[in-house]
Amino acid sequence: MVAALVLAGLVLSAGVNHDLGGWGPALLAALSLGWLVVNGPVEGVVLVHLSEGHGITGADLAGVAGLAVAVLRGAVMLRERVRQGT
Repeated sequence: MVAALVLAGLVLSAGVNHDLGGWGPALLAALSLGWLVVNGPVEGVVLVHLSEGHGITGADLAGVAGLAVAVLRGAVMLRERVRQGT
């Protein structure tokens, strides 16, 4: 149940992070990290084995993608602020 709520929040925040200003990337990053913590019940097969008993699953990719979007959106916002001189 918690995993489903965090995933729903992650997807919703990815869709509206542009409208949330500076809080958008921060919220998306926080929910992405939260997803990586609580996604255990929905994990599935290991796609990449990192070590014995550790690997990256399909469920982990949502958190990784969310973090990538948050970093890219934050970088774009920072570049726009530097251009504007604020």
